[in-house]
Amino acid sequence: MSKLALAGVVIVLVILAAIVFYVGFKPVQETQTAPTEKGYAAPQKAVEWKPDGVVSEGEYDHELELAGGKFKVYWRTDGEYLYMALSGKTAGWVAIGFEPTKRMKDADMIIGWVKDGKATVVDAYSTGETGPHPPDEKLGGRNDILSYGGSEKDGTTVIEFKRKLATGDKYDKDLRPGMRVKFIFAMADEDQFTKKHNVAKGSGELVLGG
Repeated sequence: MSKLALAGVVIVLVILAAIVFYVGFKPVQETQTAPTEKGYAAPQKAVEWKPDGVVSEGEYDHELELAGGKFKVYWRTDGEYLYMALSGKTAGWVAIGFEPTKRMKDADMIIGWVKDGKATVVDAYSTGETGPHPPDEKLGGRNDILSYGGSEKDGTTVIEFKRKLATGDKYDKDLRPGMRVKFIFAMADEDQFTKKHNVAKGSGELVLGG
């Protein structure tokens, strides 16, 4: 083989080697795959609110314990409505009053009890420092409780109710998301709200969610 032919063969081999090297070490293009539903935990949905007298886990966003655990308030809002539960260690009535001006005066009150398995919830208003607190309807207002229920078991009464944050009734306090709400509470051992609170009473403050 002539020197010229040999040189030609060498050049061809060098070119082929370069091609093989380039192909063999060409970077692999990265591919992305969409995350699968299995790979991510879906946000936990809020438990559906039911006025059945049972406070289920996740049904309310907030909880407040008062009177050494004898009285509990649970609540949540959705920007338009207030959902609330009152739980008291009593077989009588339980009550909460929003935004009193002095002692009980001007408190927007919710009073409830359970008798013979039937819940009663009253939308009331305290006209004096120590009462009375007649139903709004007797004062010319409205009953703005939209839905309610309750239970009484093992010496504990639970009342659940729903109302608009702002009802437009002058005997109801206008509530707003994020508002700090002062309240009074009480309970008695009988199923009539004319019976004086003889189990526990007090006051507190809660913050409405948005």
